[in-house]
Amino acid sequence: MKIRGFLASLVLAGACVPSEEYLAKTPSGRPEVTFATRNVASVSEKIVGLCASKGLLVQKADTNQVVCGGTMQGGDAAMAQFLIGNSYSTTPERLVQFTIFPYQGGTRVQAQQWIQTQMAFGQVNKAELNSGNQFNDVMRALISIGGKPVQVVSG
Repeated sequence: MKIRGFLASLVLAGACVPSEEYLAKTPSGRPEVTFATRNVASVSEKIVGLCASKGLLVQKADTNQVVCGGTMQGGDAAMAQFLIGNSYSTTPERLVQFTIFPYQGGTRVQAQQWIQTQMAFGQVNKAELNSGNQFNDVMRALISIGGKPVQVVSG
C-alpha cells in the first residue's frame, strides 16, 4: 500500500508536468499566512467565503477551523480512485483544512490539503497534496483575502 500511496502522490502532484517553485518556505512546509487582525472569527468568515467563491462545499466551519472540499470528478476521480481506492470505494474527495489561531498580535492560518476515499469496510485512505502547484494555489487564495505569507527566518 505504501507504493500505491507514493504513486498517488506523484501522479496527483503532476509528475508529468513541472511543478512550480514554492511561493514561500514556511515552518510547516504547508501553506501558512498571517492576517493583521486579531479577530480570529473574521478570518474564519473570510475563509468560508473563499471556499464558497471557489465552488467548494464547506463541511466544517467554526472560529478555529474550516474544512471545505468536494467530490472529485472525471479523470482526476478515476485516477485517485485507482491509486488510493478500489472499485468498492467511494468516489474520492479533495479536501482542504484551514487551522486559524491568534498569533503575535494577529491571526495565523495553516492549511493542509488531501484526497481521500472510504473503502468497503469503512477504512479511509488518504494522500496529502502538497506539490508546488497545489501549495501555491492555496497560498494565492489566502493572499487574495488579505493574508501575508509566513516565511522561515534563518538565523
